[in-house]
Amino acid sequence: MAAAASSHPPPPPLDKHDVFISFSGGDTRYCFTSFLYDELRRNQIKAYMDVREFETGDKMSPALEKAIKESKISVIIFSENYVSSTWCLDELVQILKCQKTNGQIVLPVFYQISALTVRNRTDFEAALVEKHKMSFHDTLLTQWREALIDATLLHGLRSKDYTYNIRSPALEFGKSTWGWKSLNGNFSSSSVTSLIPQLQNKRTGFTWRRSAPLLVRKIVDDVWLQLRKGQTSNDLYKGLYGIPKRIGQIERLLSSTDARVIGIYGMGGSGKTTLASAIFQKLYRNFDGYCFIKDVREASAGHRLDELRSKLLTELFKDRAILSVDTPSVVSPPIGDRVRRIKVLIVLDDVDSSGDLDYLIKETPEEFAPGSRIFVTTRDAQVLKNETDQIYPVELLNHSESLDLFHLHAFKNKRPAEDYEKLSTKVVYYANGNPLALLLLAKMLHSKTIKEWESALKKLEKVPNKDIQKVLSISYEELDDMEKDLFLDIACFFSHPNYNEFKRHEVESILDEESTIGISVLNDKSLITIDEDDNVISMHNLLQQMAFAKVCEEDKKPGKRSRLWIAEDISDVLEKASGTATIKSISLHLCDLNKNVKVSPVAFSNMSELQYLEIISHKKAQFKLIHDDGQGPEFSENLRYFCWDFYPYKSFPSGLIPENLVRLSLTDSQLVQLWNEEQAPALEKLKFIDLHRSKNLTQLPNLSRATNIESICLHSCTSLVQVPSYFKDLHKLWYLNLTNCSNLMEVEGISTANNLRRLFLCGTAIEAVPQSIGCLSGLVLLDLHDCTELKILPKSICNLKSLESLDLSGCRNLEMFPEILEPMKRLRRISLRETTIKELPQSSIENLKALSRLDLSRCKSIEFLLNDMCRLRHIYKLDYLDVSSCENLKSIPELPPSLTILDVNFCDNLKSIQTFPPSLTTLDASDCKSLEKISSWRTPPIQEQRCSSYIRSDYAFHNCQKLDYNTRNYIIPRGASAEILSVARSMRKWKCKCDRASIVICYPGDNIPDYFTRYESETTINIDLHPNWCNANFLGFAFSFILDLGIASEKVYDHLNIECVLSFMNGGVGEDPYKVPVKWKFPCSKLNSDHVLILYDHDLSCKKLQKNFGENWSSICNVTKASFDFGLSLLDIAGFKNSGFRKSKDWSIKAYDGCHKSIIKKCGVWFIYDQEEEGTKHFAQLSQVDGGSTHEVVCLGDDKADANTAAAERETKRVRLSQVSGASTSTHEVVRFVDDKVNITNTEEEESHPNTSA
Repeated sequence: MAAAASSHPPPPPLDKHDVFISFSGGDTRYCFTSFLYDELRRNQIKAYMDVREFETGDKMSPALEKAIKESKISVIIFSENYVSSTWCLDELVQILKCQKTNGQIVLPVFYQISALTVRNRTDFEAALVEKHKMSFHDTLLTQWREALIDATLLHGLRSKDYTYNIRSPALEFGKSTWGWKSLNGNFSSSSVTSLIPQLQNKRTGFTWRRSAPLLVRKIVDDVWLQLRKGQTSNDLYKGLYGIPKRIGQIERLLSSTDARVIGIYGMGGSGKTTLASAIFQKLYRNFDGYCFIKDVREASAGHRLDELRSKLLTELFKDRAILSVDTPSVVSPPIGDRVRRIKVLIVLDDVDSSGDLDYLIKETPEEFAPGSRIFVTTRDAQVLKNETDQIYPVELLNHSESLDLFHLHAFKNKRPAEDYEKLSTKVVYYANGNPLALLLLAKMLHSKTIKEWESALKKLEKVPNKDIQKVLSISYEELDDMEKDLFLDIACFFSHPNYNEFKRHEVESILDEESTIGISVLNDKSLITIDEDDNVISMHNLLQQMAFAKVCEEDKKPGKRSRLWIAEDISDVLEKASGTATIKSISLHLCDLNKNVKVSPVAFSNMSELQYLEIISHKKAQFKLIHDDGQGPEFSENLRYFCWDFYPYKSFPSGLIPENLVRLSLTDSQLVQLWNEEQAPALEKLKFIDLHRSKNLTQLPNLSRATNIESICLHSCTSLVQVPSYFKDLHKLWYLNLTNCSNLMEVEGISTANNLRRLFLCGTAIEAVPQSIGCLSGLVLLDLHDCTELKILPKSICNLKSLESLDLSGCRNLEMFPEILEPMKRLRRISLRETTIKELPQSSIENLKALSRLDLSRCKSIEFLLNDMCRLRHIYKLDYLDVSSCENLKSIPELPPSLTILDVNFCDNLKSIQTFPPSLTTLDASDCKSLEKISSWRTPPIQEQRCSSYIRSDYAFHNCQKLDYNTRNYIIPRGASAEILSVARSMRKWKCKCDRASIVICYPGDNIPDYFTRYESETTINIDLHPNWCNANFLGFAFSFILDLGIASEKVYDHLNIECVLSFMNGGVGEDPYKVPVKWKFPCSKLNSDHVLILYDHDLSCKKLQKNFGENWSSICNVTKASFDFGLSLLDIAGFKNSGFRKSKDWSIKAYDGCHKSIIKKCGVWFIYDQEEEGTKHFAQLSQVDGGSTHEVVCLGDDKADANTAAAERETKRVRLSQVSGASTSTHEVVRFVDDKVNITNTEEEESHPNTSA
């Protein structure tokens, strides 16, 4: 079996020791060094200390040499007799050798001796001879002497810097080595250390004379710091996929310097304990006391909380005596006093009761020392709500993280074979991000064959993994009976995958009143999920499978179970009429059937407790339910939810009493009417009714007593002709959909439904909206699109003070927009698309205070917009204007400064656009065949540039062949450069948090703009770089191309993709190439001549290039050559690529005549600079490679300048660019920034060139 192939080299050998201690045994073994060794070990630092009291032999033992080599750090304790020990000197030589070869960290400590004294011990040779009664070789002596000098020159610690004197009634100075003696006995090292902060805080009466405790503490801190520096994230997070990101999220909750309590909650197996463990391992060194208490729930069940409390106190304070003053209910003052004095880290794992939390930590967060951190993990968010400062819901793993974790444990760091890779994806889908499930399944499948994997996955579809279920069922077993019943209801009916989505308020409406608190409990216990945005209830598939298993355990026969959801089981029950009173819910999707099912006439008769019935289908379902003709089946009077798609009967089931119905959905039905009763039935519980596409329904049932109904959908009930008058009495109705009720002509009945918020009358036959619509004060959305008979919209519409969206698109007989006589402060969106209005009344526009989106496209009768549109105060929020295909529109006036999107494509008679608003980022002027002129293009101040997550600018002038010379050669190119500069500068100057930025500009022409270095058609551009090309003003690159897509090719192409690989070279030696991760997708199917294409992307910015090249960037800044290798692909109408990304000799495609013709005729590269010198910004010049003219990058001026100034002044603002390599001199216009703004103006006075075609 070839299950996997090796993909990783063997891991490097691990260091065996954190610290090697080199010391003179006679000086410090039983005092300072022992104290240091104990403290290192107490702080979980692996220290090596030679335990032999006497040196044996003249040379260092191999064991010591090996220990030095296997250590990360060496601590050298220089003392009085260190230099007279040959072992110590040999150790010193070996340590410094490891420092040079392996980068070992060396920390000298000068204990009661100075570095200068050690360095100047000229008599150490005599001391060695006297001690060992022998002489030593000169080479060895020189080696030792050099080692002493090198070591003493290193930065080290001096004991005299940590000396204190102490006087106290409780302590007396003695003659012990420590300089400490207690009246009651000797202090332990830990007790001395624990007294340090107390003694430091009490200046009066406490002075120290000895250095050991503080010096040891400093050494331990420095060692720990160095170990942390050397520890990579891989060391801490090895195999913990997704943990670093989640730790980062939690660390952002810890910004306060106060003591903080953080709750971590999630479903069983979601990684709460792993996350808390990783946090603990990362942080514990920064605290004076720390403790991780695991399995609190299990200990509580075993009545062992006292043990955990004792462990907590002992590990925090290292003093078991403190336990004698601890009491069950009242905080002990001595314990409280200690808690306030030392910064602690506590993790309480798997807590399921707030009472247990209070028992373990009796002290309030305010009583803990500043900086203390307490983490609590639980499955129940309710435990945390009154006890914690912040609650963090654990995120499940995403697909990539899940796959990595599964591969690690299923294949043991080896790359799986392709067949296993596909099956791994199925396992990951099944586990749905649950780390425990992935781990257990990986271990189960490890070393199994493909056939065994397939068998196991097939089994999992029916039988859940028992180990996973054992963990998940813990939360379920903690529920009471009502909560368990609710959990099963949601799992088997309201959260079924691929079926309807249910929002919380819908489920609460359908279920009993007690469900509200029950849903909250399930959500707190992570048994269900409620989406924060739309309140949809969902359930993790593993939890749902657990619920399914619980129901299947009720009985072997489906008809005797409480809930049915398996198509095969339901088919059997309906055919055999084997259902019983036990059945509470049935949920069937006809697409799950494997045959037609003949339903017994009495199939539902015995289901007396049936409350929820859902039969879902669609027109193309292969199999269906076959029914007998007649009145339909008899249903339980307890039915609360009745949903049956393609309901086959003409009338409502005769035996069904509607009084208990909460939701009725009979879509695509054969219904002619519901119930016959002239006296309306009591329908107080009914809240939702959906009969859409019931095309035979001629009238609505009497719903006058459905006083609590909230939603009615009659979409495409084409036989309805009027809305019943009783609708006005449905005061809780907020949603009414009458879309495509094509024969509906009368809607007066809805006029006083003042709670109505969303009203859809699209595609109806109404000719006028009733005046009384103004009474719908709560209406938010009014949709009248495609009401082709509508001619009048009443003035009372201005009374709809809550209205936000008005859609009148496709109302082809609507010639006049009503005057809005009162301010409408909430109306944000208006669509008049494809109406016959000729103009917008000025009074109406003035009162649309919040208008942000206006669609006037395809209004073929409109000839002009408001001339003073920009000056009206109300219009400052408009950011989208669509006037595309307005055939008679001749000009666009000065537009509101807030506008960001303008669509004028296919405006055949449009001749001019006055001014681009400064906020404009998207303009589509494609196929404006008469467009001649853009008067000016203004770019916003840099500080006003949007710094959102995605900055996108698109300016399309496709096939605008009549653009005049100034617009084509000055306004658009200079506006493009200003736009690019504004974005490029804003990213750097304002530290934009933009993830993406893209600028695409296309217009007719055959000249690359002057600020680009131009080249003929080549797919690879090699550039000689100026020595200072990557200076502080460098902003990035932009590209330009001349496209020729007017070729009659064999295929019709829809989009053009251009990619780029950027490489830097130094003296012919290539650096690693960088594939710019951007692909410009450019629509090109209808370009009928040469066009200029200008492209910029955030991935071409200096900031992003620096990030992607990483530490190589500093060397790249000194290279002398750059290469841009472009790739091209074309997508035809069918969506297939003509060519992928590749190096090619040309940019050609095959034409009808069989010849290959070039698509791209020219290209250019712009090195973008932002030069500033004494307040004036000048040109940055870039020399063209292999001859040609020098082109300016840009000119930025703080002084005001405009293109329509006097000729003499204008001439002084030009820049004459000198000839380079024999090329002709050329003169270019200057783009000037005025206070960081750009205003490019097109005037007849400035240029007298006639209009020309491309």
